[in-house]
Amino acid sequence: MRGAAVVAALLIVFSGAPAQAAPAVSVQVDPASKSQVGRDFAGFSYEKDRVGARMFNARNADLVRLFRLLGPSLLRIGGNLVDMTTWKPDGSGGVATEVAPSDIRELALFAKATGWKVIYGINLKTNTPEAAADEAAVAAKVLGKDLVAFEVGNEPNVYVKTWPEYEALFTKFADAIRAKVPDAKFDGPGEANKTAWAMDFGRTQKDRGATILSTHQYIARNDKASIPDMLASNKSGRLPTASAAMQKAREANGIKQWRVTEANNYYHGGAAGVSDVQAAALWSLDYMSGVAAQQGSGINFHGGTSVQFPLHYSPIKYDGLNPVGVQGVYYGELLWKLAGPGAYHAASVTGADEVTAWGIGNNAFVNNKSTAAVTATITLLAKAHHARVYVLTAPKLDSTAITIAGSKVEKNAKFTPRPQNVKVTGTTTTVDVPAGSAVLVVTR
Repeated sequence: MRGAAVVAALLIVFSGAPAQAAPAVSVQVDPASKSQVGRDFAGFSYEKDRVGARMFNARNADLVRLFRLLGPSLLRIGGNLVDMTTWKPDGSGGVATEVAPSDIRELALFAKATGWKVIYGINLKTNTPEAAADEAAVAAKVLGKDLVAFEVGNEPNVYVKTWPEYEALFTKFADAIRAKVPDAKFDGPGEANKTAWAMDFGRTQKDRGATILSTHQYIARNDKASIPDMLASNKSGRLPTASAAMQKAREANGIKQWRVTEANNYYHGGAAGVSDVQAAALWSLDYMSGVAAQQGSGINFHGGTSVQFPLHYSPIKYDGLNPVGVQGVYYGELLWKLAGPGAYHAASVTGADEVTAWGIGNNAFVNNKSTAAVTATITLLAKAHHARVYVLTAPKLDSTAITIAGSKVEKNAKFTPRPQNVKVTGTTTTVDVPAGSAVLVVTR
């Protein structure tokens, strides 16, 4: 069996039906590398109204700790609500539907407390260039070096019909902003599940401060959500096709980087039992690997809360403005982060169709989506005497009882992993990877 059919069988296997043991697999990490994984690769994306709502509050100790555990990384502020949130230069702040200078000061304090940088979204759809420039000037001054770029508008292809129309509109806003913030940097075009404008955006805006080509990608609408389709989505279809197109546009135009500044599994908030479980953690790992393989600089997984619909896929789960725990995608991001920064390396896998692997630096990942445990013999890039093995696992694919190296992540970010120690002979080691689990082998 192959593809979605194999993955579908996982739910049956985990419910107690017998299954044949998967054969042993061999993993060979390729020493060649075309891309680097930075510390900010695994980031977050939040709706703009969360700024006025004061979700980003340096006094929220639990949230600060959860960001610190995953970071330092990159927080993108935007979402659908960026184009519904107004700038109130004389406002008192603390109102979700608007942003005042005091709200940006709170965001800046949160950034300092967590060590995270910010991509700051500005309303395009219902705004004026003058108001956008005024807000940008305040954001640039208050955020200072923690501001990475401005993102003007959210998914403009939803409400702007053609590229020429969007180019003219973006140019007006960007020119107005750069008149007040001469060194302003931008990302764009940030289309919804498309990359059609990326090539033209890079060509026409690179001299106007465009340093990040961006796209927003989801698998499908949440009424199509399923674990088999989610796990299969990184092999073919929208996600890998978009990543290849973005790299092509970046390279053709000499843009510094491309990034998925908003992503998750199923849009309109995902689906409980699919978007928030172990399967989502495994999916997020494969998706990050696919973006890194195409020289992308990272993914901002969307989350938080929204007045539009529940965000079941949110890496951090909230009660109001307060975190109550973490969910599937957070665990995937955390396992990725534990590898540290370094060169990305593809890896070949023989012996199983539903096992993927890759390396970061001298470390290696094995992601087992097959119906049974596998024993993976891994050829690493560098010699070592021993390695630490972090296993990301759960009782079932649709379980929320997720752990890494035996530890869950508490709402206050308490995380006490106990990685296994394994012997490395030269560059070779052997690890057991349970069904529906992933392992990280760390040699440094």
